[in-house]
Amino acid sequence: MIKKILFSLIILYVNLFAQFQPGSRQSAMGFAFSSIADDPWSIYYNPAGISNLKDLSTGIFYSPAPFGIKELANGSVVITNNFSFGGIGFSFFTYGFELFRENKISLAYAKKLFSDFQFGLKFTYYSLSISKYGNDFTFGLDFGVLTKLSSNLQFGFTVTNINRPTYGVNKEKLPQTFAGGFSYKPTDNLLMAIEIEKDVRFPFNLKGGIEYLIIKYLSLRTGFNTEPNNFTVGIGINYSNLQFNYSLISHNYLGLTHSFGIDYKF
Repeated sequence: MIKKILFSLIILYVNLFAQFQPGSRQSAMGFAFSSIADDPWSIYYNPAGISNLKDLSTGIFYSPAPFGIKELANGSVVITNNFSFGGIGFSFFTYGFELFRENKISLAYAKKLFSDFQFGLKFTYYSLSISKYGNDFTFGLDFGVLTKLSSNLQFGFTVTNINRPTYGVNKEKLPQTFAGGFSYKPTDNLLMAIEIEKDVRFPFNLKGGIEYLIIKYLSLRTGFNTEPNNFTVGIGINYSNLQFNYSLISHNYLGLTHSFGIDYKF
C-alpha cells in the first residue's frame, strides 16, 4: 500500500506539480511571469529580471496542501541583491514528506547589457530522496532574457534545464521547458501578461495573468493555464517595503491549492 501511495504521489508530482513554481503573486497571475520578472521570485521564472532589482530583497513562500494533499506541501525562500558587476539571486525549495523529498538550491546571475536588455543564468543543485530506494542528485542550468519594447511593453524568454539533467540509474529526465511572452502595463495600476510555455513532455501551455492595484495598499490578481486547465486568483497587501501575498488555484479535477508568501525590500 505504501508503495502504491508513493508511486501515485510521484506521478502526480511529475505530471502536475512540476509545472508550477513558487511565488504566491506569480501563481495568482497564472504563472505568466517570464516577461514581468520584477521581484525576487524572478529567479524561478526569468533570472534576467534580477538585474532590475536595486535593493536587497527577500521572500518566503509556503503551500501547505496542494490539491488538498498535505504530502505535497512545499516551500521556498529567495534572496536577491544588485552589485556593480550584476544581480545575484539565491533560492532554496523543498517539496514532499518523509517517503519522498526533493530539494533544490539555486544560484543566479543577471546583467544588463543595455538599458533595455538584460540576460540571466541560473545554476541549480537538485537532490531527490525516496524511502527504501535511495537518493540521488544532479545539476541544471537555466537561461533567460528580458527586453523592453516600449515604455509599457516588455518581452521575456526563458529555458529551464538546458542541459537535460537526469536522476537515477534509469536516467529519468527532469522537466525541460521553454517559455516566452509579453507583459503590458497601460496604466500605473494595471499589469497584464500573456505567455506560451512548452514542457518537452507535454502539450503547449497558454498562460495569462492580470494584476490590478485597486487601492493604494491592495492588489487583486487573476490568471489561467490551459495545460493543466486551471484558474487562479489572489491578493497582495502592500505596506511600505513589506508585501503579503495569497493565491488560490482551482483545478477542474484535483480541487483547490492555497499558497502564502511574504516579500520584503530592505
